[in-house]
Amino acid sequence: MADELDEIISEFIIEAEESLDKLDPLFVEIEAKGHDKDILNEIFRSMHTIKGAAGFLRFQSLVDVAHGAENILKKLREGEISVTRQLMDVILKSVDMLRLLLQHISLRDGKEEDTSPVLKELDEALKNAQSQKTEVRSQRTEDRRQEPEGRKESEVRSEKDSSLVTRNPSPSQTLRVDINRIDKVMDLTGEVVLVRNRLLNIVNYLEMKYSDDPYVESLFETVSFLDLVTSDMQLAVMKMRMQPLRKVFSKFPRLVRDISSNFGKDVDLRISGENTEVDKSVIEHIGDPLVHIIRNAFDHALEPTEERRSKGKPEKGSISISAYQKGNQIVIEVSDDGRGIDVARVKRKALERALITEDEAMRMADEAAINLIFLPGFSTAEVATELSGRGVGMDVVKTNISKLNGYVEVTTKKYFGTTFRISIPLTLAIIQALMVHAGSSHYAIPLTSVEETLKVSKKDITDVASQKVLVIKGKVLPIFDLSDILGNGKLTAYQHKYAVVISIGEKKFCIAIDKLLGQEEIFIKAIEGIDTDSSCVLGATITGDGKVVLVLDLAGISRNVFGIKKA
Repeated sequence: MADELDEIISEFIIEAEESLDKLDPLFVEIEAKGHDKDILNEIFRSMHTIKGAAGFLRFQSLVDVAHGAENILKKLREGEISVTRQLMDVILKSVDMLRLLLQHISLRDGKEEDTSPVLKELDEALKNAQSQKTEVRSQRTEDRRQEPEGRKESEVRSEKDSSLVTRNPSPSQTLRVDINRIDKVMDLTGEVVLVRNRLLNIVNYLEMKYSDDPYVESLFETVSFLDLVTSDMQLAVMKMRMQPLRKVFSKFPRLVRDISSNFGKDVDLRISGENTEVDKSVIEHIGDPLVHIIRNAFDHALEPTEERRSKGKPEKGSISISAYQKGNQIVIEVSDDGRGIDVARVKRKALERALITEDEAMRMADEAAINLIFLPGFSTAEVATELSGRGVGMDVVKTNISKLNGYVEVTTKKYFGTTFRISIPLTLAIIQALMVHAGSSHYAIPLTSVEETLKVSKKDITDVASQKVLVIKGKVLPIFDLSDILGNGKLTAYQHKYAVVISIGEKKFCIAIDKLLGQEEIFIKAIEGIDTDSSCVLGATITGDGKVVLVLDLAGISRNVFGIKKA
């Protein structure tokens, strides 16, 4: 019986948290619109459901807070009071308290929160709203006049309510599964991929040696079918892990609203591409970087109203967040129309904090200087505020994106704005890789950033300002020894070697290798005890012939070869 109750409570917590996540953007929307019956109905139903389930499980504190918010929502829905910013502030406080209470229930820590201040605020807010003459009542009266004769308001409301209910899929079409079980299936799928690779390798060898043997032919057909099934299974499991970015983006309207209110900057937030689906692990790691970028835009980029007016800009600042798929990458862009990044000031601050030398500052290109903002401890703020100034925000952005085998680019125009472009692989665990040999080792290079491969000789490579370069289709690209980058000895010579052309955002460069071994689908395994960021390694995999091979981090290599300093 105890196990059954625990399962019911866990289910309640998950559903309540999902409902609260949906409420924040709805509150911001209703605040902007002033009054919308459909949105208010949806908010009211969610709050009522949370209250009812909490009452069944005897979580009285949850019931009290939800009931206080529900009283206000009921009056709003019936048009007896109007939507105001003050009223929304109080309701959002109650939502935050509900989240905190749910967290204690989830952790089973036995802690109790004092809900009396929130309940008092809810009660006083309702009384103040009722004592004022509302505009909503007159609007509601006008709405009634426009209703066709013979139809009662209750009938109209019932129809709208039912239309809202049909938005969600039928419960019979969905099944809630613990994410750990999906992760386990994904791990097993990865192991199957490795076994499949070994079987293909063995069968190819047998077919070459015993091509006339009917059993070998039958084995080849069977393994080919296994290859097809494994690929389909892998795709199915990956789709199970995919979630829309809406789960992350839905938190930002509330975030922008609160920061705008606290710091007196009126900002218009635009969001697009929230239905773009990404791997579960991206959802877990992308939230914090985006929050830091938005907070940074408020504190450093967006000007106060008077300053924007003097520059001829719209008084209301703008932040836009968009997401889209580009090939095998998911791209998330965060743009603002603020001051842009002052490169000279960035260099000056980096010098003051001893992050670079004067010689490095003089020789540093603007692009490299802009990337200094990602160094731990870097900040251009004179005084630390609630938003920024402690030198950790942009470092968190780079670190979290690197964990996802992604990279972040910054484009800026002084006085006109800045765009952060984050690119992340569509799949993170099982990827297509180019297998290569350099020095004394084999390596796997993720294909998502490989443009092409070329056979080169010593005469194809020239020196420009002490940097070896290769001319490809009229473009001059720097070329680096992979063995030299990884500290695995030098290549024997450039005679009849290969170059792999790498594209990381706007950067293009070549890495020189000894041999191309072909393409292979690999399953990346983490390596404990290795700093993957500094070692330019994502993890390891097992190849079809049973060898353990390191998987290279091309974004890390890019930072390494272009001399972006790390603290």
